[in-house]
Amino acid sequence: MNRKHEAGFTLVEIMIVVAIIALLAAVAIPNVLRGRTTSNESAAVGNMRALVASAEMFRSVNNVYPDTNTWLASMYGANCAAATVPVPDFGPPSFCVAMAASAVQGFNYTYAGAAAPAQTYTIFAVPATLNTTGTRSFFASETGLISHCTGTATLANFTDGNEATIDAAPTACD
Repeated sequence: MNRKHEAGFTLVEIMIVVAIIALLAAVAIPNVLRGRTTSNESAAVGNMRALVASAEMFRSVNNVYPDTNTWLASMYGANCAAATVPVPDFGPPSFCVAMAASAVQGFNYTYAGAAAPAQTYTIFAVPATLNTTGTRSFFASETGLISHCTGTATLANFTDGNEATIDAAPTACD
């Protein structure tokens, strides 16, 4: 019984390759997830800017901001169906929805305008899943400034004057 020397990998060699792949995956996966969170937060800041600009555009035409109950009709008219152009078209296309915790790109957005005649408003963007879709909450008002804090925010977090604008490092939502 004479066997030829068979070429192939030993069990130890295969285990080493699997261990190297697992190590590389352990290093790469958190970076990919962090990149997704950062991307969602960047989109939230852009969406907040678009919402502030659209509220100001509405105000420049109507001398008031839309109130909470008429956000959809005021910003988009009666035509918010898919594949149609809303008339009037004040708001950004992604927000042709009722602004009561509506989820867009990993964040829940809430618009609150004062009762008519609305001279003030607030907009919140809170991560749909904290530490997964985002780590910061965002706030904007008729001042046009966007503030942020780490965690899930409420109106009280942003009206105490402690939260930093988007240009500064965020503080914890207190």
